[in-house]
Amino acid sequence: MNNPQLIDEMRWQLKQIEDRKAENRRLLAGMAGSGHTTVVSADRSVTVLAGPGGVVSEVRLAPEAMRCDAVSLGRTITAAVREAVAAGGRLASPPERQQQQPVVRPRRQVPDEDEPYDTVYDV
Repeated sequence: MNNPQLIDEMRWQLKQIEDRKAENRRLLAGMAGSGHTTVVSADRSVTVLAGPGGVVSEVRLAPEAMRCDAVSLGRTITAAVREAVAAGGRLASPPERQQQQPVVRPRRQVPDEDEPYDTVYDV
């Protein structure tokens, strides 16, 4: 590949990254604006937020949680997450993703006849 082709390929890749970032921002904004469910453990040491589809968006630990042993805290977190996921799963489904356009990459030039097609160059 020559320099203009490499530059075109890099521009194409950057555009794909920017498009994905914009889509992620759109999805996150949709989640933030939609209903979330909040689950607080019985001892009030763990709070879990889950959005539509049961997607966990945040886990909060109260200062009291640090006084628990690791096994108890793990069980409390797991129970709260499971409950939040189940409750979030009952909410409206997450925002629909737009139909993605097919990926069209820039066409590469056909190699010269004296250059094998599968030649690898160390740069």
